[in-house]
Amino acid sequence: MPPPPACVKKRALSAETETTEESIARDLLAALEVVVFDQDRDRTLRLAGAIPEWFARFRPGALSSPPRIEAALGSPFLENFLADAEGFWTAGESGRLRSGLWTEPGPMGDDFHLEASAVRLGARRFLLIEDQTPGYVEKQSVLQRARSNALRSREGRREEEKKAR
Repeated sequence: MPPPPACVKKRALSAETETTEESIARDLLAALEVVVFDQDRDRTLRLAGAIPEWFARFRPGALSSPPRIEAALGSPFLENFLADAEGFWTAGESGRLRSGLWTEPGPMGDDFHLEASAVRLGARRFLLIEDQTPGYVEKQSVLQRARSNALRSREGRREEEKKAR
């Protein structure tokens, strides 16, 4: 079996939990670099499962023991989304509520492009956060190249029009 990707926080699994449905789901979410929070009855967010490497850089306090999780992770955007999620969870709707993409500065000044989802499974409320930075950076690069190519093309047409006069 190949080693886990470097981007995932490594943790040992006991032999008895390696094949449970819960551990498979937890490990799958970690491999997809999704951080999962379970919301307690008092609306406190509690980490559920492995912590992806990007989240350890985004909120280093999550690695402390016990983890220090600020309300809404100290994010005004996430605080607003959690208010929307509360309505979603209370209504008992199935599926998930997505936050849309937002950008949040990390403690070292680097930007994280994130998307959150609220999910309800039975009476349990989950908040999932995905790092969209790799896809965001790639799309930004493609769009910038397209803009640059369009500008060069427009400049070329103007030059040809000047020569034709």
